[in-house]
Amino acid sequence: MTVGKVQPKAPSTDKSPQQSTVNKGVGASKIPPAPKGNGAASGVKSFSLKNLANKVQQPASDQQNKAEKVKVEEPIDPSWNESFDQEKLDEIWRRFTRQYESSPRIHTIYKNHRPKHVSGVSLLIKLRNNTQQHELTKERPTIVSYLRRELKNAKLELNFEIDVTSDDGPKRAFTVADKFKAMSEKNPLLAVFKKEFNLDIE
Repeated sequence: MTVGKVQPKAPSTDKSPQQSTVNKGVGASKIPPAPKGNGAASGVKSFSLKNLANKVQQPASDQQNKAEKVKVEEPIDPSWNESFDQEKLDEIWRRFTRQYESSPRIHTIYKNHRPKHVSGVSLLIKLRNNTQQHELTKERPTIVSYLRRELKNAKLELNFEIDVTSDDGPKRAFTVADKFKAMSEKNPLLAVFKKEFNLDIE
């Protein structure tokens, strides 16, 4: 009787429940933990203290502009009738002018043409030309409202006048004699010429 060779059994791939659990445990230890959900997934919005501070704290210029706006919108009491002088008017005008530093054109007009306290509640601003007068006429309600509030005088009035004199020269000439006089001041030989030839300037 021939005895055949016994073939060795292949190692079983089945793992015992204990081995399976251990292997799984070992494998699980190598797997990094899942990242935690972000704020959006969890339903909680993230925020920055810096952003929160920026929302709460506004620039000083913005706060000042808003304060000025609120101040301008305050109602004028018709009973206001406080007296004031030129010194106080100049102080108020300087504060008013500083509000327009971001608008060079109008700021220059305000800075170079201060109102004068003529008498009582009457103020006068002398301007150089019709363009300036047109510019300030549009701004008159704003100017008057501001001055009335700051000076506490509800009856204050503001007028404009074109000054015929210039800061850099003599009075403007309107007649022939005035023109000749102005020209003679610039060129004295004209007066000599007039006298030499006995000319009449009409």
